[in-house]
Formats: sequence, structure tokens, C-alpha cells
Amino acid sequence: MAPFDDTLFLRSSVDVLSFFNEEQLRKVTPDIERRSYRSGQTVILRGEISSGFYIIKKGKATAVYKTPAGMVSQPLGVGDFFGVMTLLQDMPSDAAIKAAEDDTEIITIPADSFKKLIEMQPLLRTGLLAKVLERYKKLHPQGK
Repeated sequence: MAPFDDTLFLRSSVDVLSFFNEEQLRKVTPDIERRSYRSGQTVILRGEISSGFYIIKKGKATAVYKTPAGMVSQPLGVGDFFGVMTLLQDMPSDAAIKAAEDDTEIITIPADSFKKLIEMQPLLRTGLLAKVLERYKKLHPQGK
């Protein structure tokens, strides 16, 4: 039942995946990994090369970025994702991600399965990069 539940979650709660149909998403949902975190527990370290596309299914997390002005944190909630730049640009994570409450559930689409999604729908890459740029602009309002 979990893969079907994950398919519905991805389609309805993750805006950049909403244009996939259920059949397309079902091709990757059996590969999804699930993990729960306690508040304060690290999901990804800054500088780490992530192994998948991470999505918050339940709970909250915080992304902590190092900027010229100092450390900046950004809250993440259900449907938010991270690990994109490692997968698309082969770059290490520019943020540390930590769970912000107990029982935060993170689902991970492994890199190979994520690449299948990109092959099925090349516009996904454009949508993901646009989201990353949007987050960057929030953290660097003057374009620094």
C-alpha cells in the first residue's frame, strides 16, 4: 500500500512533480526509501554529496545556509524537497538540513530513479532549477 500512498503524495503535495501522471510516478515509487528523524537530527550535512531527491512527507525541517551575511535558516515543510543540486549539477549540498520536530518523515527517491523521472519529463529539470533559484533569491535578496 505504501507505494500507492507515495504516488498520491508525490502527485498532490510536491508541486514540481504534479505534472506527472500516476503511471509515471508508479515507476519510481517502489524504489522510495523512508526514514524518520528526531528533532535536531541531521538529514544532510553542508558539503555532502546527496544520494537522492529528498522530500518531507511529514513534519518539518530547517535548511541552514552560509551566506556572506552569516548563517541563514529557512524552514521546510511537507512537500518541500532538497538534494536537487547534487543530482542535477553534481555539486555538494550548500545547506545543512536538520529535522525541526520529532517523527519528521523524509522520503528519498534514489538518484537512479530520479534520473528516470528526468528522462520521462525533461521539463522537470527546468522546474527544479527554477525552485532552487527562487530559494536562492529569498536568501540573497540583493542578488549577492
